[in-house]
Amino acid sequence: MKVKLTFLSLFALFIGTSLFAQDTTLRSTTSAVRSPSLTVAAIYGNNANYYGQTAEERLPYLLTNGSYRLANGIYFSASGYRLLTYGQPMLAEVDLSAGYEAELAKSLTGSFGYTRSFFAKNSPLLQATNENTLSASVIYDWNFLKSALSTYYAFGTSNDVFLTLNNSKSFNLGSILSDKDYISFEPGFEIASGTVQYLEEYIVRRDNQGPMQGGPRFPEYTTLTRSASTFDMLSYSGTLLLGYNRSHYLMEAGYQLSFLGRNISATNRKPRSFFNLSLYYQF
Repeated sequence: MKVKLTFLSLFALFIGTSLFAQDTTLRSTTSAVRSPSLTVAAIYGNNANYYGQTAEERLPYLLTNGSYRLANGIYFSASGYRLLTYGQPMLAEVDLSAGYEAELAKSLTGSFGYTRSFFAKNSPLLQATNENTLSASVIYDWNFLKSALSTYYAFGTSNDVFLTLNNSKSFNLGSILSDKDYISFEPGFEIASGTVQYLEEYIVRRDNQGPMQGGPRFPEYTTLTRSASTFDMLSYSGTLLLGYNRSHYLMEAGYQLSFLGRNISATNRKPRSFFNLSLYYQF
């Protein structure tokens, strides 16, 4: 019997924390039957992504994650990010998360969680001043479309509020080797809004530390064009996911194209392009 794996965002990879989204967006797998499960994942990304935005240095990374979900919907998760750029420490970021997910009504699920992030000294990541994140989301399946509305409160050295709306549709393209596998294709569109105090802090760190050694830099420096505490659009993103699915694992390739809002200078508002390769295994 073919068992389809579905996915929940614990915190922004297609941010907000799917994996593209916030860059620091991670998926965990759950089966249709509610039972305790352990999921491990390894993800390669061509550039770190925070709500469609990037640092001025290109930051390819390797992310590893382990998530344990209880039958009652409580989950625990740990992630480590290794930047592949020369000169960076073994782990640029470690995330520890806990939360709860439940079915609120037919076709409607909700979740909330907390993530504690630990960053390496002089981290080049945009979100390095947001050490704590509270998140809540609701997901509704319209049958023809799945919609997810998520809000995040990130606090630490800086304090920010984010809101994302994601709409996606998953297609089963059929089997390849047997009736125990199938190919999935999922296009999606997401808008992200929020404050940008994290970006203000990033600019301060950049000016104090200078460019990161060993990696290419975008040709234009990031500059703010509005108050960091103003709530406004951050990015508009289109995503494409192509996966090979079996009962216990998923291999997936993902692409995201993000158009930035008016929070940075016009000279540096070119679209951002992201590519991920992911492997998930559920015990």
